[in-house]
Amino acid sequence: MDENIKEKYIKAGKIAGEVREKSKELVKVNANIFDIAEKLEKMIRDKGAEPAFPVNISINDIAAHYTPISGDETKINNGDVVKIDVGAHVDGFVGDTACTIALGEKHQKLVESSEAALAETIKLCKPGTKLSDISTKIEETINSFGFNPISNLTGHGLAEYDLHAEPQIPNIKFNSDYKLSKDQVIAIEPFATDGSGMVKESEPVIIFRLVGGGPVRNHDARIIMSFADKFRGLPFAERWIPIESRVKIRIALRELRERGIIYEYPVLKEAKNGFISQAEHTIIVGDEPLVTTKIF
Repeated sequence: MDENIKEKYIKAGKIAGEVREKSKELVKVNANIFDIAEKLEKMIRDKGAEPAFPVNISINDIAAHYTPISGDETKINNGDVVKIDVGAHVDGFVGDTACTIALGEKHQKLVESSEAALAETIKLCKPGTKLSDISTKIEETINSFGFNPISNLTGHGLAEYDLHAEPQIPNIKFNSDYKLSKDQVIAIEPFATDGSGMVKESEPVIIFRLVGGGPVRNHDARIIMSFADKFRGLPFAERWIPIESRVKIRIALRELRERGIIYEYPVLKEAKNGFISQAEHTIIVGDEPLVTTKIF
């Protein structure tokens, strides 16, 4: 890997990790999730990076893709299990990391299960390791705590301006001869649940990605296209769009969706309403795996 690129991955990872750790101070009973997201995204920018995606704040049975809308009044309650998923990028090179905070003792073991799965698999992130061995270790570790891994969510590779590059890294056992290579950048992302072990797409859709172009009739749709273009294919939040009226935003987004110009990220929920925990680090594969998002 080019040293300049490696330095950017390391810087982005360090910033994402610092912001993740700050989130643990902000997540508390009665805290407003809109305020938390705005503070964390501002912190990313203040530290010299840009958000690689909107801060995800996923509570209880929500696994991913929830970020507050403008004026969101959702507050954190005692007993909630709160996932914070943070991404920072430096010139497109990403640090992607997540943690889970359980408000109360009831779900601490669930949190520990995903953290343990992550810790065990990081040790395997060396050249020549089979991807299937990583997935097996995730499932076995989560099962050992008495929980189920989420079978239809995966870790993933990272590349320049590409949050979900190959390979996909399942959280359950699978057959594959794919082997990790030196300097490959991956995000390992164990999800554990006391539910069914599956997630399903749900409402609302509040995160988007520009995937195409072409003429559109709606003036606000053209504003969104111009705005989204600066993210170079990385996701953006509805609340980031510089249009005051949410009604106008939704009308414009509908046209963009129908024309195949944007990709939508539906909120993902546990299929049987189980609680979910998540842990994630970004790793550069090597004889000594480099965890860019770890804070020492």
